[in-house]
Amino acid sequence: MTEILEKNKTSLRKRVSSLLLQLILPLFLGVLILWLVFRDTNFQKIWLIFKDANYYILAFSLIFGLMGNTFRAFRWQLLLAPLGHKTRILNIAFAVYGGYAVNFAIPRAGELWRCGMVSKKENIPFAQTVSTMILDRVMDLVSVIFILFFASLLNAEYLIKQLTQNNAIHSLLNALFTSAWFYIGLLAMVVLLAYIWKSHRNSFIVKKITRIIKGIRTDLILIWRMKEKGKLLFHSVMIWVSYFFYFYVTIYAFDFTENLGFTAALITFTMGSISMAVPTNGGMGAWHAAVIAALMLYGVSHVSAEAFAFGVFALQSLWVIFCGLVGIAGLAIGKNSTSKM
Repeated sequence: MTEILEKNKTSLRKRVSSLLLQLILPLFLGVLILWLVFRDTNFQKIWLIFKDANYYILAFSLIFGLMGNTFRAFRWQLLLAPLGHKTRILNIAFAVYGGYAVNFAIPRAGELWRCGMVSKKENIPFAQTVSTMILDRVMDLVSVIFILFFASLLNAEYLIKQLTQNNAIHSLLNALFTSAWFYIGLLAMVVLLAYIWKSHRNSFIVKKITRIIKGIRTDLILIWRMKEKGKLLFHSVMIWVSYFFYFYVTIYAFDFTENLGFTAALITFTMGSISMAVPTNGGMGAWHAAVIAALMLYGVSHVSAEAFAFGVFALQSLWVIFCGLVGIAGLAIGKNSTSKM
């Protein structure tokens, strides 16, 4: 009996430690980046700049954020359909909204949370919700790469000029790509991953990942045969069009950004989207740094860029959390589905 209690205590301590690491490390990373970005900032100046923003325009921009997440819900519903599941869009949408709110508490946990909720509410195997969610994120990655390529083409001349004439950026890139340590580090990372995969192939984690990859391959074949590929492409495009306007509209709320134009906004939006890959709470810190750097490329002063990033991020974060809480409440109230295709 004593041994069982000790084992339970040890297991509980490990779980608590793991949870604390999941909570504290991303938060620490986000706060650290924020400190590095804003350590010399005069927040009184930031407030004086932000208070003159057009709040009606900022409020209008929020509609596009909700639209983007709603289109994501429709796309996820389409991805689940070929696997034999007829789902209710309200449950899918509420899970997507709630997942983004959960990400503010524990980065990346929102994806698994929404998979778990859809699995429970729609009576779908958890593995299938995870495989379609991973595919959803892969499609996002492809979309961001395409947007980056398109944005770079539109603004290639200006970007090349900035990169070649800005001594600090030029020196940093030159030092990075001419350093032997950069390539040694990349090679070491590949070798380490290959070693871990080979030497621990019988471990629980590697077996779990292998099963997920096999499941994704099977699901991809079914999705590839789906008849509604046009709808899938439409929703994929509309997700990112909505997200872009979620950001683009905000530049007209400030007098120092309203004349930047489409291509500058697209580059800034793309840099902000890439920064969301950093595992911080809702992109905190990383998004600020990326947007400030991009705006300064187009002549916006440092303090104005800080005011823009700080204010827009705060407003949009509150909106995402509010919509997420509505989604969580909707899932709690709604009934479980029992229907199948």
